[in-house]
Amino acid sequence: MQNVRAGIIPGSTGMMPECDRPGGCCQLGMISLTCTDGTGFNKTIPLPSMAADKTNTRPPGVAGMFYPSGRDEVGRLLDLFLKEEEPDIDKNPVPGAVLGGIVPHAGIEYCGRQAVHFFETARNNLFIAETVVIVNPNHYGLGPPISVDDHQYWEVPNGTAETDLELAAEMKLPFSKAAQRREHSAEVIVPYIKHFFPGKTRIVCLNMLDQDHDAAVEAAGRIHTAVRRTGRRVLLIASSDFSHFVSRSEARDKDDILLKAILNKDSSGVFEKAARHDLSVCGCGPIMTLMEYSDIVEPDYKVRVLSRGDSGPAGDTSGVVSYVSVLFYI
Repeated sequence: MQNVRAGIIPGSTGMMPECDRPGGCCQLGMISLTCTDGTGFNKTIPLPSMAADKTNTRPPGVAGMFYPSGRDEVGRLLDLFLKEEEPDIDKNPVPGAVLGGIVPHAGIEYCGRQAVHFFETARNNLFIAETVVIVNPNHYGLGPPISVDDHQYWEVPNGTAETDLELAAEMKLPFSKAAQRREHSAEVIVPYIKHFFPGKTRIVCLNMLDQDHDAAVEAAGRIHTAVRRTGRRVLLIASSDFSHFVSRSEARDKDDILLKAILNKDSSGVFEKAARHDLSVCGCGPIMTLMEYSDIVEPDYKVRVLSRGDSGPAGDTSGVVSYVSVLFYI
């Protein structure tokens, strides 16, 4: 991978805005996957088998903080939010297929009402993906500029998600467990996946430390190539919150700037506007990756804002984090 720089996202004064509170090549072999992990050392990762080794499991890191630690509690909370939001959930069918969407990654108590709009809309359109690709930002500066996680399983209270290691390998990006070790922004998406798609849907978690536009173009191209080579039916989720710790009115105004670029399908404009207007969206790279991926699949893709909200109802309204659920489809 060339010209990928570990960078600071636009609009931030450090590696990432403080939003972690609850509110290189790979070759696929017959029996193993050998990768250079970014340090120059080769490592061999077993491919999935019928007799899976569950020792290669990422345990839940933020259960009891970002979402309930009990299996039944997670389900009850998501069902409650779904019941509350049901009258406002977009029931207009998409003409073609769901490509993916932007989903917030704060604590479920804070952003769950927005997130359920995306998952229920995908489910209502009978879109059940074989694999959900979660593209998430990196809040801790760990791991390569762009990487995919190579845990075979991700465990959350309401189930265990298996990683699609074949699809991940075809992306030909460095594998890194370190990048996701402390990171919450992929993990908090998994309970939704297990709740709304309770079958055998697998996941791939792609972590972006570098969030500039070139990195997003690179990531999108590699995802699309992997999907084409494997023939997977995928759903691509860009994990991102929007404005951080500003007043409700300021959050709305700032989010409008970014949403205009997203609705205009201007991915380079997303990066430029985030920098020019000091926007604190933490998943700028994942959002641009989703946009670039959608453009490769179908340049005439559509975008629909499903729900907007903020952390105010669960806390202080003077300094909120805002959340937007957005659908990408054809």
